[in-house]
Order: sequence, then C-alpha cells, then structure tokens
Amino acid sequence: MAVSVKNKESSDLGITQFNPLLPEVLSDPYPYYTWLRRYDPVHWGASGDPYTAGCWYITRYDDVVAVLKDQRFGREVWRILPPEAHLPVSEAHQAIMDMSRQWMVLRDPPAHTRLRMLVQRVFTPRMIERLTPHMAGIVNELLNHVQSQGRMEVIADFGLPLAVIVIAELLGVPPEDRPLFLPWTAALAAVIEFKQTDEVQAQGNQAITELNDYLRDIIAERRRHPREDLISALIRSEAEGEKISEAEFLGTCTQLLFGGNEPVAHMIGDGLLALFRHPDQLELWRANPALTDTAIDELMRYDSSVQMTFRYALEDVTFGGKTIHQGELVAVVLGSANRDAAQFARPDQLDLTRMPNRHMSLGLGIHYCMGAALSRSEGRVAFNILLQRFPKLRLETTPLRWNETVAVRGLQSLPVSFE
Repeated sequence: MAVSVKNKESSDLGITQFNPLLPEVLSDPYPYYTWLRRYDPVHWGASGDPYTAGCWYITRYDDVVAVLKDQRFGREVWRILPPEAHLPVSEAHQAIMDMSRQWMVLRDPPAHTRLRMLVQRVFTPRMIERLTPHMAGIVNELLNHVQSQGRMEVIADFGLPLAVIVIAELLGVPPEDRPLFLPWTAALAAVIEFKQTDEVQAQGNQAITELNDYLRDIIAERRRHPREDLISALIRSEAEGEKISEAEFLGTCTQLLFGGNEPVAHMIGDGLLALFRHPDQLELWRANPALTDTAIDELMRYDSSVQMTFRYALEDVTFGGKTIHQGELVAVVLGSANRDAAQFARPDQLDLTRMPNRHMSLGLGIHYCMGAALSRSEGRVAFNILLQRFPKLRLETTPLRWNETVAVRGLQSLPVSFE
C-alpha cells in the first residue's frame, strides 16, 4: 500500500505495494504515478481483485507502448493455463464471464482480427459523420430538460445519457427503449473492475441476461426489416459470407454498448472539472472555439477517463529487469503514461493548445479504441454547446467523491449551476 506520504506536491511518497483503490489514490493518483515512474516503473502491487493475488503496474510511457505492442501480453489467459490453474467461477459470475469472452476487446488474434475487421466494415467514419449533426440535437435536448432548474448533475443528467443515446441510436434501439440502457450500462461497467462483490456480480449477471434477451429481439426484427443502423449492417455482413456466431454477435453489440458509455460520460465530467480548476484555460477556450480539437485531446490526456487497460503474460517475460510469469495480470497504466515528462513537456499542466499530443487514453496497437472518432466527436459537440449555452457555468461547492474503480476514472457526481 502507499505509506509515508509527507507532501503530495513532491514525489516524497514511500510505496511498498501500490493499491489503486486506496481513497487517497482514487482522489489523485498522479503523485503516486510520478513516484512509480521514477523509482519502480515495473511494480508488483495489490490488485484488490479477489481472483488475483496481485498485479504488475507498468507506468512509463515507452514501457506502456512496448507492452501494448508485444504479443507476449494478451487477453485470453485461459487458453494457455492448465485446467488446474483456472479459478472457479461462481454461478453469479458465469453469465458475465461467458459474455465478456465474446468481446472483441478481450480476444486475441486470430479471433480478435476477424471480429475487428468485421466491425470496422460497418462502424465506419461515414456512419459516425452521418450521426454527428444529430448529436447536437441530443445535447440540446438534454440541456433543455435542466435549463429551467438552473443546475444539473453533469454525469447523470448529461454525460451518461448522451453516451447511451448516441450508441443506442447507432445500433438502432428505438427511442422509447433508451431508459433500459442506463441501469444495464452501470452493471456492465463493473465487469472490468477489480472490486467485484457478490452483489455486483449478481447485478451484472442479471443485466447481461436481460440485455441479451433484448438484443435477440432487436436482431430478429432487423433480419425481417433491416434499417440504416449498425445491427442491420452486421446482418448484411453475415449475408455476404462473414462468419459470426450468435454469441459473437451479442458480444459485439454489448461491447459497443458498454465500451463507450462510461468512458465518454466521465471524459465529459473529468474534463469539465479540469476546466473549473484551470479557469484560464476555460476562458481561453471560450475565446477561441477553434481550439476544440486540441482541447479535447488535452482533456483526455490530462485526466484520462480510461486510466488502465489490462493484459496477461502469455509466457514468462523479462521486462524492465523484472520477471513477469506466465498467467500474471499486468495493468498498463495509461493515465501514468499521459503524465510522463519523458514524452510531454510540463505534463502536470493543462494546456489546451498542446501539440503534438500523443496521449495514450485511446490505447495503441491491435486494441486501439474502435470508437475513438465517435468519442472525440461526442466530446467536441458536448463541450462546444455546453460552454456556449451556459457562459456562467460554475461548480457547486461540494465534496467530490470518486468512484471506487480503477479502469475507468470518474466522479460519482459533478453538480454544476448556471444562469
């Protein structure tokens, strides 16, 4: 755990075993990342996961790039471990396990390659470009609901509904069914996190069952009556000879639903908080709307909503002078790479004019975020309209509480007011 914290503004932290779930780390992980990059960049720490004894944390930018490109680190650890090494899976966790193993993002080649090529054929820049003007209508609709109140909670009232509506519309979900996806999204978000209690697993299991039943009905309807949506496009690919099982079809849809919702919602929340804490940068953006593209990338870098991604060692690997044994979990700390002074000048400073900005928030290599263009588009539209409509937007004074999650970094709530 983190001990001997004398001054968080310096790097005088004594870390014997890093634990990302400690309250002080959740509230501000960046001083801890600085210490790890400097003194122990390939660090064996606590995972907080009942299914693993510990976890390797990779924190330097160049090392993060190396791991993400190294095929000795992968996802499908169950394929290389002997049966006796497999941990028992509870009944409450089985549906989650079965579903997540169909997610493209949790597969290795050749299955990953086949599924990614299929999704790339239908999840095209043209499809996203066609949706982008409609995003403005969604954003304005959400803000219309709260304008008369003079306040809103950014995550629940704005960021999360925006992300859910956008991806639901891409898939072809009818508008009246949108409310179903908010609780399902919350339950699915727990799948990739360390802290999985029996209650969390049971909720996830129920959400997966309900979501899969719902998607089967939508898929059947689109087979009878195709439309201009992503599910219909996947069905057309099947008709053209692409091989995809029902489990993979459902897994692809659930990954698309889950993969962008929480990260996009917290990109907006984390980014807005960073702007409140740096009012000079907020005013710079208001005065120069042309900064939007660089501003979105800088907000992603400065406090990434995706803090970590995970791999397993598929064989024994010597890395950074340490031996990472086959089957051990590796946390690739994107949030730390984004603050590495070896890559970024003044890494702890928010600079909306920063160029170039080769941040790692969207990953790298074969698992580079499929929805990168969509996420950036949502961020551009959301911030531009929000800052334009509410020029006197301000943070309400309240203690900020961070979710007890490590893969996705986000606030439990971000209350704001406006005139």
